[in-house]
Amino acid sequence: MAEVGRWLRRSGRRGLFLALLGLTRVVGFRRAPAAGKVLGELEYRLAWRRRRRCARDMALALGRPAGDSRIAAQLRHAYHVNTQAVLEILALFDRRQDESLLAAHCTVEGSEQLQAAVAHRRGAILLGTHAGNGVLAAVRLAQAGWPVSIVYRQARMMSAGFFARGFARYGIDGILANEGLRAYGRMLEAVKGGRLLFVTMDQGVKNAADGVVVRFLGKDMGMPAGPALLARHARVPVLPVLATGYDGAWRFRIEPPLPALSGPVAADVERLARTSERQVLLHPELWSWHHRRWCKHPLAHETMQQGEKEDTIRALPR
Repeated sequence: MAEVGRWLRRSGRRGLFLALLGLTRVVGFRRAPAAGKVLGELEYRLAWRRRRRCARDMALALGRPAGDSRIAAQLRHAYHVNTQAVLEILALFDRRQDESLLAAHCTVEGSEQLQAAVAHRRGAILLGTHAGNGVLAAVRLAQAGWPVSIVYRQARMMSAGFFARGFARYGIDGILANEGLRAYGRMLEAVKGGRLLFVTMDQGVKNAADGVVVRFLGKDMGMPAGPALLARHARVPVLPVLATGYDGAWRFRIEPPLPALSGPVAADVERLARTSERQVLLHPELWSWHHRRWCKHPLAHETMQQGEKEDTIRALPR
């Protein structure tokens, strides 16, 4: 039965991907914002259990009381803009979009930070988050002449090669994180060759044992060690990429490089996680709180309570 359940869930996600791809081919990149707002509103209203859980967890992460009206408004906006981002990304990689159209939909500030960071003839790591259409920011950098590589995961629901073909349309080197050590080797080669490597770590890893457990927005999550190890190994800077808003166009800012990572690996991973957490807290209305990995993860105090219950059960006389 468990296998059947997994098959049904995967089939459902596959069907959703194909439906969204079909929708983007109808509405196009220009009308993706309007379509995303409608679909985001539908999800916000219909998936009420997830919405309530997200609102509760979001309030705790932001240090606000449950029921705070600002939480509902920000979460609703997050549903809208992140569904829009999904449709834009599908349209972006399904077929090449006009450069002037993309320029009108995204601005990236802080190119002077990049100039200073790569002056030593090596590349840099750009630390983004799942806030709005960060992929479009990477595309804009590539169109401005920067050599860009993006680390991504190939989900089962997606058509094989969808992202790889899409990246190639904009001269971007896509690195498939699913390939493990081979992917790490390609990341190392990219930054040593002077490329900008765009990575995210704010949704953690699927299996906590594969990462370093860090308290992130009130939840103990396994975070990937790859970005920290790469920065240390290649001796390249890490520059946060902050999503600052959406007003008809996405706005991003490249921030100054973080201090060099040189402590224990676990401490360096936590430093990067704290940076990602700060990026989210500065503009919580842009982050994907309803992403299934973070949303389904239990709050830290819930995990502790469950552990205490299990310890009590094990201690009972048999």
